[in-house]
Amino acid sequence: MPRTQTSAELELVDEDSRRTQILDAAMDCFSQLGISKTSVQDIARMAGLSRGTVYRYFDDREVLINAAIEYGANRYYLDAAEAMAKKQTLAEQAGAMAEVNAKTLLEHRMRNRLMADDAELMRHIIADSDGTVRRTTQFLIPYVQAAKLRGEVAPNLDVAAASEWLARMINSFLTVQKSPNFDMSKPRAIGRFVARFAVTGLR
Repeated sequence: MPRTQTSAELELVDEDSRRTQILDAAMDCFSQLGISKTSVQDIARMAGLSRGTVYRYFDDREVLINAAIEYGANRYYLDAAEAMAKKQTLAEQAGAMAEVNAKTLLEHRMRNRLMADDAELMRHIIADSDGTVRRTTQFLIPYVQAAKLRGEVAPNLDVAAASEWLARMINSFLTVQKSPNFDMSKPRAIGRFVARFAVTGLR
């Protein structure tokens, strides 16, 4: 017989759901307005909540912005993992991650929110650039380790260093506006470009 959730457990679920509702609204606002032009009132309106309710979950605007950026990053890694799960080799997996990354960047650019247009977003990206590389490296380590076991890369490969190399390479597309070798408006083309070259130096 299934166990009935206690009132405390249900309250916790409601709290998590409301927090997610606010963070989803914040991400929508960032996409439409940019971080620098997004207010707590904008986020509350997008979420269909009062500003007071938003402040119940986040002490101030800066805390909310940081939480939303982290939430967006976690969502990105989930999307990347889903895309990579469909691939067999490390080269294909790296390409799939690069494609997800490119789609994310393209969404911002298609909404006319280039990174340079949003000084506050740039400040957050620069301030957390080392953290982004560190998180991406940790995300990639299991994939590189599995590739090593499959014999796709050198048997004496330093897995952590190779994962950092892939993380830095994939994240570098953030700064690319145009390339003679691939079209930044076509994420699949970027994925193929990365899949072709990213793992060559690891063999």
